[in-house]
Amino acid sequence: MGMHNFQRFGPKPTTRRRNDNLGGFNLGGRLLEFDKVREQLVSHAHTVVGAERARAMEPTCDLLEIATRQQETSEARQYLDDGGGLEFGPDQDFREILQRALLGGLLRGDELFAVRELLRAARFNRTELGRHEEIPLLSSVAENIPELGDLERAISGSISSNGEVLDNASPVLHNLRQDARNAQNRLNDIMDRNLRRLQRSDVLQEAIITQRNGRMVLLIKAEMRYRVPGIVHDVSDSGATVFVEPMPAIDMGNRWREARLAEDREVERVLRQLSGMVGLSGEDLMLTLDQMARLDLDIAKARYSKQINAVAPWVSEQAVQDRSLRLVRARHPLLTGTVVPVSIDLDRDQEVLLITGPNAGGKTVTLKTVGLLAMMAQAGMHVPADEAHFPIFDGIYADIGDQQSISESLSTFTSHITNVKGIMSRATVDSLVLVDELGTSTDPEEGSALASAVLRYFQNIGSFVVGTTHHRGVARFVQDQPGMVNASVDLDPTSLNPTYHVTLGLPGRSYALTIAARLGVPQEVIDDARTSISPVEQATEGLLQELQQERRVVEELRQEAELARTESVRMQRELDAQLADVELAKANLVEESRQELQDRISGILDRLAKAERSLEAAELKQDSEAQARSAARSEIGSRQQMQAHRDEVREVQRALDSASWSPIEVERTPWQQTLKEGDRVYIRGIAQPVEVISPPDSQERIEVLLGTMRAKIPLYQLERKADVDPTAASQGVYLNSLSNRPSRRGLNTEVDLRGLRVDEALSRVDEVLNDASLGGASSVRLIHGKGTWALRTAIREYLNGHPLVLAAEDGEGAGGDGITVAELE
Repeated sequence: MGMHNFQRFGPKPTTRRRNDNLGGFNLGGRLLEFDKVREQLVSHAHTVVGAERARAMEPTCDLLEIATRQQETSEARQYLDDGGGLEFGPDQDFREILQRALLGGLLRGDELFAVRELLRAARFNRTELGRHEEIPLLSSVAENIPELGDLERAISGSISSNGEVLDNASPVLHNLRQDARNAQNRLNDIMDRNLRRLQRSDVLQEAIITQRNGRMVLLIKAEMRYRVPGIVHDVSDSGATVFVEPMPAIDMGNRWREARLAEDREVERVLRQLSGMVGLSGEDLMLTLDQMARLDLDIAKARYSKQINAVAPWVSEQAVQDRSLRLVRARHPLLTGTVVPVSIDLDRDQEVLLITGPNAGGKTVTLKTVGLLAMMAQAGMHVPADEAHFPIFDGIYADIGDQQSISESLSTFTSHITNVKGIMSRATVDSLVLVDELGTSTDPEEGSALASAVLRYFQNIGSFVVGTTHHRGVARFVQDQPGMVNASVDLDPTSLNPTYHVTLGLPGRSYALTIAARLGVPQEVIDDARTSISPVEQATEGLLQELQQERRVVEELRQEAELARTESVRMQRELDAQLADVELAKANLVEESRQELQDRISGILDRLAKAERSLEAAELKQDSEAQARSAARSEIGSRQQMQAHRDEVREVQRALDSASWSPIEVERTPWQQTLKEGDRVYIRGIAQPVEVISPPDSQERIEVLLGTMRAKIPLYQLERKADVDPTAASQGVYLNSLSNRPSRRGLNTEVDLRGLRVDEALSRVDEVLNDASLGGASSVRLIHGKGTWALRTAIREYLNGHPLVLAAEDGEGAGGDGITVAELE
């Protein structure tokens, strides 16, 4: 970037529209500290190549590339959140090893084992990600990893974990090592016998066996050399000791030496064979290394996303009239501790944002946050915010900080103007311009005029602009200029500590005199300064102070109201759940008692039937007339007794069939009455939906499929349909029990949802629909704006499944498709 304090993605365009064939991003990342973000990302990488890619990662203008990067990051985040984990092998650079193998070079044992570990990790990742269809991009990356099982098995069977060639690497090596061990054992025996023999002759300097030049030797006193026949292989530095290989050990020493040399040649042959296999698979190994680095970068971005509590941004290529830049509770990723979030909302009707306020209040941090998060989004990273929407920028230009240079005779003002001039020559309609301290370091009046003209210039181009200034005149210009908006940062009115909170729609105060007084400047100086301020400026300062105080009070009240509403909703849900549980327990208790009595009646009837069959059998067995008369009298008594029991049973049966023993009538919702075969419903206490086999019968029971079993259950045990929002279903019973309906006079059938998050907007829509339905309204107007269509899409999907809504369509008039009209039942 040199001296110019701006950053551009790609070459200078030939027109004021974006060049869609940009050759890449040429930025140093110093101004917006993107390089520091990349270094934090590098700390999460496991491989050398993955870390290099993280360090070299830059934003792009290609929408498909941005979408692919973001999708991979989101899938990796989902994989980590679900408890997944990948392996990446040794933390070393394999490129030099693979290049040497491709050129026919010899790899060491430890290098071959490292290749084996890389292949093992690649095989694990390919198998692991292949089981996860919910992350298709990462799975496709894993599928591109070549299958090199033969090479992995060959290295595993030949090289140990410490890089040594195993005995079973080849039959020849196994035999040679066995011969070498046998020769060494026999040589050790010969040396031990000679050591014991010479110990008695007092010719040994030390009673040990050692090696010199690969030969077994004894330590002989120099003056006793003539008494020990053999070959001298070395002499000590003092000359007092000679290292002698005894004559009886020479022949076996030669055999041991030959076996070792043959072993070394076979080991080299094995290493060269394995190195050749690596060389033959070199291209596949390079591809493996590339895919593993890609997975490493994706997992590193996901870990960083978790660390900074980030979300996936919306990045879209929109028409100029539909562009928007929206950040909800965004945070600078490099700030630590408790970070105050900022919210920014710019669109075609509001492209220029000017932030004013005291020094150290957070103006520059806000400026950097907007630019840095835009760069992160176009680089494929998640951003620390609750919600983020960006258009595709062809360049992000920043003039931040004091760039004065004595060597180049540049003052602060000259440096700023030089940078702004460079930005003006490069910015297009698809650019983001960030200018800190507009009009500073010169005459305030001329500086304000120049700053206002600069803002108007960029507005005419169509660029999105975020700027900061201390000049009140620039803030007044922005306040009166269509398409521009003021924002402010403030100090705590008591402690004068910065709040770092950005307030849209209101210019900020400088607090210069207040801070000076707090720092101990004499009061007469402060008073004299105040008298020098024009009445208009004093009135403006007082008005701003009152507005800020009112804004703080309103914000506190809003937060209190929001907390109260949240608590009220929570308590209402708890009461509804408790009431539903009580009704369910009551109904279950009666049903269980009724079923128990039914079972007892069935048992009594079975016993009576059995007794009747016994009497009939006894009657057939009577042989004589006397026995028949006696049996008849017994039969008459038994029949009378059974008839009495039967009458008693029938009386109980009639009682059970009466209204007092009928199941408790629980008010049914409309969806329960219209259930049909094939519908899917939730049963209380069962997490998964079940399929309806047959519609409700006359006993208010419905047949469902529980796994592979069919069962009939009471309708009141159904919770909701599987394709209906649970809050809408549960409110069906509750709404019918309400006695106080809102009057048409106080009924609100239009709600503005702009600026709300999706979950907040849907909750508000549900409240409005319920109130409108109770009040007898036929339709509701939902104002959601255009923007990125995210809010509109979510509302339309929600309305399609809502039981109170017949149809949803675009509004008429100026709002058009920025408004949805919901027709109610």
